[in-house]
Amino acid sequence: MQEETPAVTAVPVRSFGFKIASTDAGKKVPVRTVVEKLDRLQMALIHLGEYLTGSDFRARGRAPESVRSRCALVISDVRIGSLETTLELEDPQIALGGPTLGEEAIEKLMELAQSVEQADDVGSRLNEMLKHPLHRSRILQDLKNVWPETDGPIELELDPHDGPASKLTARGRFVLEGLVSMMKTPEEASVKGVLWMLAVEPGPPVLRLDGPDGQIKCAYSKDVEETAKRLIGKPTTVSGEAEFDAAGNVREIVKVTKIERFQEITLQRLFRAEREIILRQPLAIFVDFVEGMWTMESEDLGIIVSGESYEECLAQFQDEFFFLWEEYGQEADDRLSKDARNLKNRLTAIVQSAPP
Repeated sequence: MQEETPAVTAVPVRSFGFKIASTDAGKKVPVRTVVEKLDRLQMALIHLGEYLTGSDFRARGRAPESVRSRCALVISDVRIGSLETTLELEDPQIALGGPTLGEEAIEKLMELAQSVEQADDVGSRLNEMLKHPLHRSRILQDLKNVWPETDGPIELELDPHDGPASKLTARGRFVLEGLVSMMKTPEEASVKGVLWMLAVEPGPPVLRLDGPDGQIKCAYSKDVEETAKRLIGKPTTVSGEAEFDAAGNVREIVKVTKIERFQEITLQRLFRAEREIILRQPLAIFVDFVEGMWTMESEDLGIIVSGESYEECLAQFQDEFFFLWEEYGQEADDRLSKDARNLKNRLTAIVQSAPP
């Protein structure tokens, strides 16, 4: 009788090697080039982390603090060479055990690097790995900026230590440039926030959005004016032709093509301090803005919170979810009322993993 092969448990990737060297004999790598590539690598990891939360796409590049802190890299050692070092996560949550958001983002980064350099049908492969088109577009832009320029004098390598290293080549850069170029046609984007109308002197009338995507001006025409007036002071999604900053974030909507009310966001990971809860699937949350306050509500869980800013309101919602999980989700049935047991059942049905 043939023995069964034991299942192999993947070890979380908490650090990886980074190597940058000059391809020209006798020449050295400028400090600004090293800083630029490390910065682009860090940004790619943060955007991968934000994608892995299962949350709605954020048109501005600055991810929530809960994501940034879990995907922040530090240099743990430096070895001989033009620059050869180990980058590792600073996230204190690692000490609690189990894979963290930052570790999953590193694993995804390594998988993407392998696919760019080795896969035959790179476009289809990356579409499968990064299913959300807006997240995919931004992450591929990040990766393009990590890869060495096609005519540049440097070479780069990412080494996960427990798997094959990926040498980032001019071919990979060329592939990424092609994919980014295809996705940037047309240059359109959608941004979210509370809608306000600005009075300007010459030029087209301008709207302003304040909210999760920052403060963004939007130039609009008469054909969307009536819709805009009905949505003043309400959470709104504005779509149209956009101008982007150097980091690939929406700087301004220069021609609005669509304005619509938004009333819902989704969350699949919830954070509080160094703790994290992962849901089985994204949780839909009702969003509103009333009398200068953001509100978020989950009727099924009995959660309703408010805050002066979007970020404050989101943090309040996550705190309330943690409270319910600790007070009801982990309590023994015989110590709960019938209604409390029903709430516990709803919580345990949607929570995939949580700290003890």
